[in-house]
Amino acid sequence: MIGDLAFCPKTGARLSEERYYRADGPPLRVPVDDEYVSAEEIDGELTAGAVCSSRRALLTHFRRTHQYYHRPDDELYRTVALRLRDLKRTASGPHSPDMVVWLALHDHLDTTGIDADWMLGHVEFRCPHCHGRLKYHQHDPETIHAVCATNCTDDNADRLAEIERLASELARDALDRTDVEEGPGSRTTARDALTEPLG
Repeated sequence: MIGDLAFCPKTGARLSEERYYRADGPPLRVPVDDEYVSAEEIDGELTAGAVCSSRRALLTHFRRTHQYYHRPDDELYRTVALRLRDLKRTASGPHSPDMVVWLALHDHLDTTGIDADWMLGHVEFRCPHCHGRLKYHQHDPETIHAVCATNCTDDNADRLAEIERLASELARDALDRTDVEEGPGSRTTARDALTEPLG
């Protein structure tokens, strides 16, 4: 991932607070070890994160953030590792960014009855075209519209709807959901993450 939630795209290691500024592009940071990634696993390469990280990096991000809310759950982590494998194998083009893979994983876990709403607080919604930041407009208490901050496609399209569609398509294409019964209104969407508090 990039932006405020960036981590090492190879290992998922946290990034240092110290930043190394450069003439073009975002500042670079050093991966740092913690209880999830040992010092021996870190190569010391400067990074600003990446739009597409490794499966291992996403699993590390999942484990770390899951433990903000729940006790460690090795069985869940094995399930998530398998689902991430399926998602990463299928993801290509606009379906490949971490944001889309993370939301597709959320969608799958949510439909299988696993508490996953906390995941929406650990992904930064970005324009699916240029990966730039989004500008949000709240039309009423129930409606949020997000557009690319640079309007990269010159249409001021609602990017949240597009992000939700990409995540749903990836989850559908990558994961066998034939044995899951979905109740109407049971899914928590990317748009919900902006309007509902996460506990």
